Amino acid sequence: MSISSLVVHVKGEKKDSVRAELDRLDGVEIHGASEDGRLVVTVDQLNDRDAADCFATIQDLDGVLNTSLVYSYFENSHCNVSE
Repeated sequence: MSISSLVVHVKGEKKDSVRAELDRLDGVEIHGASEDGRLVVTVDQLNDRDAADCFATIQDLDGVLNTSLVYSYFENSHCNVSE
């Protein structure tokens, strides 16, 4: 499990289209927005590789100026239980 929080800075004129694209991404949720084009976003993915791929997808969206990773939590869900 990988849960991360990002601040996504968006060009003002692209704010609506970027929000729509983010809404279409699995595991991505927008929690807030500022007037100057910053979005607070969480990314919830199965593993850190999928999370990194999602970050790259967000960064490559038309209108995204930059992304800043604020928080990241990763937990390996594989358990070895010996009897």
